[in-house]
Amino acid sequence: MYNPISLVGKKYIITGASSGIGRATSILLSKLGATLILIDLNEIGLHETAEICENSTKILALDLLDSNELKTKILNAVSEVGKVNGFVHLAGRPYLSPLKSLNDKVLLDVLKLNSIAGLELAKICSNKSVFSGESGSFIFISSVYGCVGSAANVGYAMSKSALHGITKSLAIELAPKNIRVNCVAPGFVKTNMLDSISGSFNSEYDELINKLHPLGLGNAEDVANAIAFLVSDMAKWITGSIINVDGGFTAQ
Repeated sequence: MYNPISLVGKKYIITGASSGIGRATSILLSKLGATLILIDLNEIGLHETAEICENSTKILALDLLDSNELKTKILNAVSEVGKVNGFVHLAGRPYLSPLKSLNDKVLLDVLKLNSIAGLELAKICSNKSVFSGESGSFIFISSVYGCVGSAANVGYAMSKSALHGITKSLAIELAPKNIRVNCVAPGFVKTNMLDSISGSFNSEYDELINKLHPLGLGNAEDVANAIAFLVSDMAKWITGSIINVDGGFTAQ
């Protein structure tokens, strides 16, 4: 049966694969035929994701902030499964804090995980020892808060808006290598991360968040669908784009 988003024969690295959007993306890309290298600190969650995936997977339980370990383990994984077509950087963490309470150490850790780790992945995966040389697609996961403002969210917004600049600059730099670079900016999605944030507020906050999305809150699969399109050859003429997948959040 004709499938314009078939990923048969392609290989991708997915960070943050143990849960949420990372798990949903891993499952979908595997159903479309991709071979995956799944990365996360949560080894138990990685095994659970791998068990659900329909195609072969390789799991790497590691800290993305350790760039040396990241490179070494990716090189070892590639020697086993073959060179990759790209990656999806989904690993990240929130950071709610007003300006007066910003903690430099926490702020730097958020920036390292949400932004710099993605840049390190791009460096590794664009190298000829890792990149397959064809149909390259690098995907960063930003947020609506990389596009619009929000009080007490400056640290997280900084880390996510940084990905927009990274996306556009790398799209130009890596185009000669046949690598496309794009970014998905989701709205609020029903995941454990959202539950942890919501738990810090009252029911009025939950109602407000719902009202911010004309189409209602999204599911992890809604974001995974956009990612699958962007890594596929259906999007072969799309690069340097920030795709909002937010139920209308940023249209208001």
